[in-house]
Amino acid sequence: MKILYLDCFSGISGDMVVGAFVDMGCPPVILEEALRKLSVPPVRVRVDDVVKQGISAKKVSFLFNDEGRTVRTYKDIRFLIQGSVLEDDVKEEVLRVFENLAVAEAKIHGIDKERVHFHELGSLDTICDIVSATVGRRFLGIGKVYFSSIPMGKGTINCEHGIFPNPAPATLELLKGFPMIPLPYEEEFVTPTGAALLKTWCRMDTLVPPFRVLEVGYGAGDREIQERPNVLRAVMGETVSSAEGDQVSLLETDIDDESPEVIAHVCGRLFSEGALDVSTHPIMMKKGRLGTRVTVVSSLERQDHLAEVLLCETGTLGVRILPVFRKVLRRERKRCQTSLGEVEIKVAELSNGRKKVAPEYESCARLAREHRLPLREVFERVKREAERYLTSESVGC
Repeated sequence: MKILYLDCFSGISGDMVVGAFVDMGCPPVILEEALRKLSVPPVRVRVDDVVKQGISAKKVSFLFNDEGRTVRTYKDIRFLIQGSVLEDDVKEEVLRVFENLAVAEAKIHGIDKERVHFHELGSLDTICDIVSATVGRRFLGIGKVYFSSIPMGKGTINCEHGIFPNPAPATLELLKGFPMIPLPYEEEFVTPTGAALLKTWCRMDTLVPPFRVLEVGYGAGDREIQERPNVLRAVMGETVSSAEGDQVSLLETDIDDESPEVIAHVCGRLFSEGALDVSTHPIMMKKGRLGTRVTVVSSLERQDHLAEVLLCETGTLGVRILPVFRKVLRRERKRCQTSLGEVEIKVAELSNGRKKVAPEYESCARLAREHRLPLREVFERVKREAERYLTSESVGC
């Protein structure tokens, strides 16, 4: 799988992303063809080779007839993109970027997102940035996107609404959860457009997997920054492991005053409330009392909610929350025809190309009831036949 690592050591903006994609091989004509699918004045993509403190990079700009001070609302942008003849997946992603911008602006100004006026963010230049970045990513075949820490300048910046603290409030709202590094420069390192692309493309809890470098591109920004080249470095790679890594939380609590029925109920509720995994273990507690340790694997977003479930549903007075890293094999669900009937399976591929098959419990339990067979026998037969199907030419899955 192709991935992208954005090294934002000098920040990120929409045109820097597009410049890096062009530097990695996306032809400008592909971007121009996409922009012609919008109901906007004709746009020409200009690419200049520039050098920023010793690093050569691509500077992309969009040339069109001056549209004056056109102010577009979020509703106008949505109408423009939905009414275009862009591919559906491109439309969907572009609209997600603008929705993230609208939600951030609405939060800052205390209004509904439908009433957001984008001002400079609704300019044709910004629309071209976002559409071109989306099209460039798809042309290069990039899947997941990862990122470095984000630099944060100090001082103030001039916005449409006046003088604002740096970073702009909407930018900071979009970057909630992202790691940031304050720098002693009065520079706007991250634009709202760059922040919106990060927000749309990246997950904060996903770590960069091992990868083989395929291409490196440099996209230039407008300004000259003291002591550092104002470029975005984009690294396109191919993952070399069949497993992906992400950050999760491990929740634990020890209970010695609940019945097995309550423990079973709690485990069921934890699963229904979004736990990734739940397990229980018998333990010896203080004063020789037998107890139960409940262990929950949770996404970072759900950890507080699941901790509340444990606190409310059991007699425990506290929950331990530990950040942990996990490796999980990429997998896909398939439906497979076996001698017992159709069954659902999970298929994962190891780095050596060998496939692992895991039959789904509910499907096997249904077949066991229908054929009056032991569940273990059904599991073994389904697994054996599914593996044979997956390695044969006439795949039955």
